[in-house]
This record gives sequence, structure tokens and C-alpha cells, in this order.
Amino acid sequence: MLLLAFALAVVILFVVLRVLGNPVFALISVGATDAEIAAAAARLGVDRPIPEQFLAYLGQLASFDLGRSFTNNLPVGDEILRRLNLSLPLTLIAFTLSVLIAVPVGFIAAWKARTWYGTAFSAVSQLGGAIPVFWVGILLVAVFALNWRLLPAGGFPRRDWEDPGAALVSLTLPVLTIALVAGSDLARYVRSATLDVLGQQYLRAARATGQSFATAIWRHGVRNAVVPLISILAIQLSTTFVGAVIIERVFALPGLGDMLLVGIKEQDFPSVQGVLLFSTALVLLLGFAADILQRIIDPRLRDTISGNRRARAAA
Repeated sequence: MLLLAFALAVVILFVVLRVLGNPVFALISVGATDAEIAAAAARLGVDRPIPEQFLAYLGQLASFDLGRSFTNNLPVGDEILRRLNLSLPLTLIAFTLSVLIAVPVGFIAAWKARTWYGTAFSAVSQLGGAIPVFWVGILLVAVFALNWRLLPAGGFPRRDWEDPGAALVSLTLPVLTIALVAGSDLARYVRSATLDVLGQQYLRAARATGQSFATAIWRHGVRNAVVPLISILAIQLSTTFVGAVIIERVFALPGLGDMLLVGIKEQDFPSVQGVLLFSTALVLLLGFAADILQRIIDPRLRDTISGNRRARAAA
């Protein structure tokens, strides 16, 4: 299913991009002659039939070659790796911070659901998940960069990570922006999973044997709550990556988001396809890893699969 989903993504991205645009018109000047247009199309390889272009593209992918940019003739794969130097740390730091926010907020919102502060935590998480991530970024820039002048409003050091301190300072506002929205969204799932565990009979039985609430939750509740949360965490990590790609534009960061938007504007098919295929592969692999991890943690899932196989064999 993983390979089939990726194959469908390759086909859909290739066809949709060529149906929606023509990169020739982004590269030629106004008033170009038919001969100049034909020469540009031949140079880009888009004058051939789409099936022929697709077969050539599959040949490139088979050799792990994402092609060269139409606009600057640079290898797309190398450019993606270079820009991941920013996008990947931004995603991982923001995701880690969102988890650190979501777990205590979601747990308290469930544990103290009948208190005013439990209700307040739940309301804040609902509100935070409903706010657009770019609006949060603009708000943080207005407060911390324009009014208080504590942090830069955008940009990234030219020397990249040669100066880690300056790099981390430039990523502070983008990380906070993504983490606040993603953490609020994730806190709702943590609250739901915690409420489900708190209402289970096995937890009440553990308490009846004399175990403290903390011990019963750690020994019996955490493992059962983590299993459904693994899928949510995988989805959230994918969403955080997509959010990072979007928020990079707000803070003028030269990551994958900038590469994608510039590629769309200039109808640079190889660049757009490369970024989207990389994002698709990352999302699919995260979902696959979550499925495997769930079966490692919860033996009941393995037993269910084995039972289904035995039932099919018997039939």
C-alpha cells in the first residue's frame, strides 16, 4: 500500500502540473515568436507527448534523479538537500516543543475536566487549534519583533549553521508559531486519549489493589494511551512539516517553502515535483513507521493480524 500510494502520487503530480501550466511562457519574453516558443519548449522537453515525458521522468526517478530546475539549471535533489538544512531542524524543534506543550495541557484538561482550570485548558487548546498558523506568526512578529524588538522578524544567517546561536535566534519565532498551533491541536487528542484511559475498568481495578493514581497511570494507562496517539503523532509530525513549509514564507526563510512557492510562480515543474514528492514520501513513511510501532507496542494488533490470516487460510 505504501508503494502503491507513492506511485499514484507520482502520476497525479506529473499529470496535474502539466494540465495546469506551461513552463515555456514563464521563461520567454513578451512578444516572442513562434520559433522562439518552439525552441524553448524543445529545450525544456515539454514539446513531446505527455506519455513520453512521463516515461522519461520515471527513468530519472529510477536513478534517484529529480531532474534539473528549468529556471537555474541546478539539480533539484541537491537543492532540496541544501534547503532541508533549514526546514528539517525547524520541523523537528517545533514538533518537539509542541509535544512538550500538548502532553501536560491535554493530561490536565482530562484529569481535571470538572474543574475551572481543566475547562480553561481545554478551551485554550480548542482555540489554538482553530487559529491559522500564519496569523499566529504575524502576531508574534508584531509583538516580539516590532514592538519589543527582542527577536528578528525574519531571515536566516548567510553563513547558515556556522553560527548556531544566530541560527537558533532566527528560528525562535517560526518555531514558536508552529509549536503553539500544533501543540494546541495535539493537546485535544491527548485529552481524548486520557479521558478514555481514565474511564477504563483496568485502571479502577489497579487503584483497588492499592496502587497510587500516578503508579496506575504509569503502569497501565500510558501504554494503552500511547498506542492510538502514535498515529496522531505521525500525522502531527507530517502536519508540522507542511506548516513549516508554509510559515517559512511568512518569516522569509530560504527553506523548502520558498523553493516550492518560487517553483509554482515560475512554473518550474522539476522543482515543484521534487518538493511535493519529497513531502509525500515523508508523510507516507511516517504513517508506515507509526503502523509498525503500534504493532510492536501493542501485541493485540499482532494477534489480530495473525487471527485474520488463520481465518483466511481456514476459509
